Amino acid sequence: MGRLDGKVVTITGAASGLGRAMAIRFAAEGAALALGDLNEAGLQETVRMLDESGASTSAKVATRKMDVTSEDDCSALVADAVTRWGRLDVMVANAGTGAPAPIARQELADWDRVLRVNLTGVFLCAKHAFRAMTQNTPAGGTILALASVAGLEGTPGLGAYGVSKAGVIQLVKTLALEGARYNIRSNALCPVWIQTPMVDAFVANAQGGPEKGKERLASTVPLGRLGQPEEVASAALYLASDEAAFVSGIALPVAGGHTAGFAMG
Repeated sequence: MGRLDGKVVTITGAASGLGRAMAIRFAAEGAALALGDLNEAGLQETVRMLDESGASTSAKVATRKMDVTSEDDCSALVADAVTRWGRLDVMVANAGTGAPAPIARQELADWDRVLRVNLTGVFLCAKHAFRAMTQNTPAGGTILALASVAGLEGTPGLGAYGVSKAGVIQLVKTLALEGARYNIRSNALCPVWIQTPMVDAFVANAQGGPEKGKERLASTVPLGRLGQPEEVASAALYLASDEAAFVSGIALPVAGGHTAGFAMG
């Protein structure tokens, strides 16, 4: 406990799923949090869960309704942290969306939306976080972007999503090089199928029903199950903490062995 004591963290997409799990874990480790999401009700539910768990108090949490495709909103979330606590130590660019479809049937509007949220949104958050972190005394910080195994491998039906996440991986590598002189580390997390509302939506119309759909997803993971949001939060905590002070420019799979190769029988 206390691995983030004294650190100020912003998290986008904090109203549910991975963002909520990271907020709860980071607060339990001592972080002050500026949380953003389009879903105001979900944000308030995250705050309620933080209060109930005893992980945080209202003095250590700020919230903002925001759209990561808006540069003004991304800048404002960073400003919330700096204005309230005087610095920004960690940016978690987590907000994302999907539009499952084969490439030949992908609507242009959906393709554009996925890239704008998943890639341009990370760029905007990173841009303003980077600027704030150079003003820390001493300069430094961590940018953590949520990518995906789909950004490392081809995934049928997830072309737009996979391309956006591959872009995120490339972006953090460039950020790691540009940030090194300022002690700003940048890394990407690459989860596989995690039990989140996004996966629920993906299997909602699966043949045989959602549970059969989840079973099929789990069968592609060598460990034989879906991941849990808390398991991704644990990996995120490591990369956000000083324990990873010499780790920058990586794309870390949180994937139950999915990227290791083909699992026989």
